[in-house]
Amino acid sequence: MAVARSMSQGMEASATPAGAAARGAALDRALTTLEEQPRYGMNLDEWISRAIDLEAAADRLGRADLALRAQLVRADIVGRRGDVISSGRICRHVHRWAVEHGDQRLLALSHLRLSPYFGQLGDYPTALEHALGANRATSALGGAASAYLRWRCAMALADALADVGDLDGARARYAEAARVSVILGDIRARIRVFNNLAYTEFQAGGTDAAQEAVERLLRLAADHELTLDYNTLDTVASVQLAAGRYADAIATLQPALDDAFAAAYEEAGSRAQGLVTLCQVYRLAGDLTSAQDAIDRCRALCESRGLSGVAVDVRREQAEIWAAAGRFAEALDEYKLFHAAAMALNSGERDARAQTLHAMYEADEARRAGARARELSLRDPLTGLFNRRFVDAELPVLLAQAIETRTPLSVALIDLDHFKRINDTCSHEAGDRVLRMVADLLTGVAGLAREAFAARLGGEEFLLVLPGAAAGSAFAWAERLREAVRGHDWAPVTGDLPVTASIGVATVAPDRDTQEALLRQADVHLYAAKEAGRDRTADGSATMPARQAS
Repeated sequence: MAVARSMSQGMEASATPAGAAARGAALDRALTTLEEQPRYGMNLDEWISRAIDLEAAADRLGRADLALRAQLVRADIVGRRGDVISSGRICRHVHRWAVEHGDQRLLALSHLRLSPYFGQLGDYPTALEHALGANRATSALGGAASAYLRWRCAMALADALADVGDLDGARARYAEAARVSVILGDIRARIRVFNNLAYTEFQAGGTDAAQEAVERLLRLAADHELTLDYNTLDTVASVQLAAGRYADAIATLQPALDDAFAAAYEEAGSRAQGLVTLCQVYRLAGDLTSAQDAIDRCRALCESRGLSGVAVDVRREQAEIWAAAGRFAEALDEYKLFHAAAMALNSGERDARAQTLHAMYEADEARRAGARARELSLRDPLTGLFNRRFVDAELPVLLAQAIETRTPLSVALIDLDHFKRINDTCSHEAGDRVLRMVADLLTGVAGLAREAFAARLGGEEFLLVLPGAAAGSAFAWAERLREAVRGHDWAPVTGDLPVTASIGVATVAPDRDTQEALLRQADVHLYAAKEAGRDRTADGSATMPARQAS
């Protein structure tokens, strides 16, 4: 929290481009620290408070990408607290923005959140798609991707491959994650790799491979004197149980009986699940008294916390205890209750998954409708190009970014020559067709220039915005457009009347660092092109004459 607050105060203290750049870099570092902070033993209230502070700081700086990264941190916390729908909505909102803006870091981070989200809903193919997407985006980042991000991607893909049954692929990715965790120097990251690998092998029936992963996990924890959480202890004990090592499994799960340990290391229903496994071990070891004690503790925990899923396992284990004790009538009655509870749970889970997906996609549809309405409000109805409203919203942002990053930005102001004559001589319908066709030519040029966009300012006046284009490059793009207009076959629309354009080009400079100043300079150059005889491009240093017809 202190990091975020001190940063936001500093951001308000300086509005210079250099100051904004420094604030942005500091904010980026603070977010990376929060994103890569170990989840083990975290204080969720403190964590979400820091995320909110950083999001507010990013908003003040006008950095949507950083604000969305902070939102992903919030989504993680919201999901850990059980609000899966809200968490998924946030992740999908961020993901859409990342796709639209080609932000590879946000793509990687949002894919990483969405993969386990869909995995929890049982949609394993979609979970795998997101895991693959995270890896593609991280590869695109190249050297800018941290080791921690690469580790998360390897783990996400390994888990997703395991869920769809590709064990060889999962093993290869777990091995990759283990290698990256060594680079990280994070022992808990290595432990998590071996935990997930052991669980995967255990689920697939590979007891020997699961035991090998568990032994490596236990050696790491012992060598570094680390305490394992309930989830990891349950994996270890389940593997030991499958191998018939009852005494080891009982020793592993003793913390499940310790209230003080639970206060420090429990997450969600992990302690209850550990008690179910402990009950199984005691029962198979023949200690039915201890098994009953474990299941009674678990039942009380489920009732106090509303753990309906684990409560179903409690009924199954109770039936097994009665049967092992020779109390078959009670075992049968309990098993019937277990079966009914399991059916209800499966139905409820299916309904919950459906409701979650429906709520999320319903919200998406509402947002899409809103986005479509907003898109229409920013478009010229005749040509489909962006309108002046869009220019007024977007160009100042691009200008600020260009100044902050010291990269060029140019604009080309385009005016059709003698357009009134086309309207008067041919018809207003012909004039509209000309405007639409010029818009198509403009769109073609804008599509070739990276991050460029075209707009209709009104009448026969258009604008081409060229981020990253220095004066010479912008002049060349403008010439390309002018020649495309001049060389187009207009005869079917205007007959013998030619259609040409005059263009004024201007580039960001110390005295042209606002939208008003930049467009004013472009207008001056456009006037010069008109005065020089029309069908020309001017940028103050040169005026390209029209080519003579051959």
